[in-house]
Amino acid sequence: MTYLSVHQHILNIVQSNKIPDPSTNNSRFKFLIETLLSKLNNILYEELLVIVINALDECSSLRHNLSRKDNHKGLLHMLKHWIYVDHLKKFKLILTSWHDEFIQKMFPESMSIHINIPFGSNVNPGDSTSHDIHIFPKSQLDSIGEEGTWIKRALNHLVPCATGIFIWVMTVTDSLEVDP
Repeated sequence: MTYLSVHQHILNIVQSNKIPDPSTNNSRFKFLIETLLSKLNNILYEELLVIVINALDECSSLRHNLSRKDNHKGLLHMLKHWIYVDHLKKFKLILTSWHDEFIQKMFPESMSIHINIPFGSNVNPGDSTSHDIHIFPKSQLDSIGEEGTWIKRALNHLVPCATGIFIWVMTVTDSLEVDP
């Protein structure tokens, strides 16, 4: 186990059943994230964790639900708080989201880096998204033993159809592995 102090902290929480009241996001964040990561003081810079919160925009439905609106705002404030806590600053926090003005206002470019990854009609054949999407099916199709020209034709068709959506090309590639 690489992070024994984290492992022990989680084990203690589970064994003692001391998980904070779910109605208070701030206490949960402090208890489960801040305290946990504060135990990682002796990690070499090269081994620091990268924490990814994917599809943050999916929480925006909370914003439109009056009884849960404060939960959404509280979640974003907790994530924004990250940059002000000394022992959290050393970890990279990556948030992914569709374009959401509310989220963008909470994390302006003055305090974060915004990267737009093209999808749909914004994907061009030569851009990095197409290149990334090309790599996975190529490696998968190479392994099924089809001839190179068949694979090239398949990729020339699949990559543009994926329109930047990796899960789509992954699903199609999986089915081609079963029945080329």
